[in-house]
Amino acid sequence: MPFNTLQKPCMKMSCIMEAGRLERERQQKRETREWKAETRRRRQKAMTLQDWVDRAQEYINRLVVLEDREKGCISHPGGDVTDSGHYFHRGSKYRTSWLTLDRRNLNGQCRFCNSYKGGGNQHGYRNGYISRYGQAAFEELEELQRQEDRGETPKPTIEEVEAFIEATKAKIKAFKAHQEGI
Repeated sequence: MPFNTLQKPCMKMSCIMEAGRLERERQQKRETREWKAETRRRRQKAMTLQDWVDRAQEYINRLVVLEDREKGCISHPGGDVTDSGHYFHRGSKYRTSWLTLDRRNLNGQCRFCNSYKGGGNQHGYRNGYISRYGQAAFEELEELQRQEDRGETPKPTIEEVEAFIEATKAKIKAFKAHQEGI
């Protein structure tokens, strides 16, 4: 076999066959890469607003858990933050609204409070929210929800959600870089 990629194989049959095999492997890898890229483009094109919001929710949840890990569970003192909990839940009403992605509506919670303690431990969440951010911030959050209920808040577009995802990814990356630098 040649030592240089520009060198042609020698005239031995084994070298020619090996060069042909390597070229077929390179061609197959190239075709696989192109096929995967095309499939990715088609999937993204077929995604609905709901799909984009769900993807954005995954990233904002990661960011919330990272940022709130030191603060502890918002619903009760001493809980380890493993989840991102909503004060106003994602249910069908807010599934594609900005309220589900709004950082003011998301705080770190322990798994017990978020998943097993009836509705995300709303009473503890409310008390923790007020003690952490103040009554005025809580009233602002409730006003956001009322605006959403009255239909005064525009629904996000796919482009806006895509931009939100990219911004959130950048925040996660910056937060991790900052943590590693400490």
